[in-house]
Amino acid sequence: MAESAKRFFRVLVLVFLCSTRGLCNTDNRYWKLASGETFHAELVRYDPVEDVAVLRINEEEERTYSLEDFSPMDSAWLLEWAEVSADLDDLVLQMEGQFSHYQHQGEHVVDFYAYTPNKHRTVKELPLLILFHPGGKGARYVKRLMPAAEELDLILVSSDAFRNGPTNLELFEELLPSIEATVPHDGNRLFMGGASGGAMKAYGFSAHVDRPWAGILANGGWLGGEDYYDLPYCRGMRVAMLNGHKDRAANRWIKPDAEVLEARGCSVNIFAFEGTHQIPSAEDHIEALGWLLDGEEQGTDAESSVPDPE
Repeated sequence: MAESAKRFFRVLVLVFLCSTRGLCNTDNRYWKLASGETFHAELVRYDPVEDVAVLRINEEEERTYSLEDFSPMDSAWLLEWAEVSADLDDLVLQMEGQFSHYQHQGEHVVDFYAYTPNKHRTVKELPLLILFHPGGKGARYVKRLMPAAEELDLILVSSDAFRNGPTNLELFEELLPSIEATVPHDGNRLFMGGASGGAMKAYGFSAHVDRPWAGILANGGWLGGEDYYDLPYCRGMRVAMLNGHKDRAANRWIKPDAEVLEARGCSVNIFAFEGTHQIPSAEDHIEALGWLLDGEEQGTDAESSVPDPE
């Protein structure tokens, strides 16, 4: 494919992702039922054919509902979520690179997913970003970042085995060598990242798992509070904090978390997008990951500005 055609394809993909409203929603939200009951829960899955929505409450209890159980607004949200899932599956077929599903066989059997950009066909030693989704939706998370990965020649890996809740450090220590052996990459350009609690997991693993971690992408995440400030975070990492400008919870921790990381010799940069506690657009990911990978001076220094939480 000619370079001009590649650029045109990339622009089309970016337009598709940035114009699809559902790509900027979040699986963790407040729900309203037709009865008037409201509560906060995570969408585990929604099957429009079976008309079954499974919600997880308080990280453990799962409840099953039909579409008619929800308010009109939330019913529309679920239908859109399903449409976005189908769009992402279609996008896999359009991408220049390769989306793959692997299974680690060890003490634990763990599924993980990878996207290798087109350049990986000829250059194996590309940077690798291991992602953690707060709801354990590894495949969906990888698919959402594919356009950014293709643009930046970045390998993506994620697993369904990690979500908010237990640290699962031993599981990650078991899985990581399998990922490294299965997906060829540049071992000196190994990154982690995640959204919300997934970012916290990435921070924690950087403190406990000995690798030359190059950096972390933290989308609406935090270190975990003062109890986590003494952890031996990997020195010298680059940390891109990618937050919605109205993400009150995450934004209040930017300065104290940055101070802890900078004390470990890390370089911290803030990237704000218009939104709340959510996964941002492909363009926002490209900007933050571009800095993380290449060191270009973009974003905002943590000492000079914090996104307005109001």
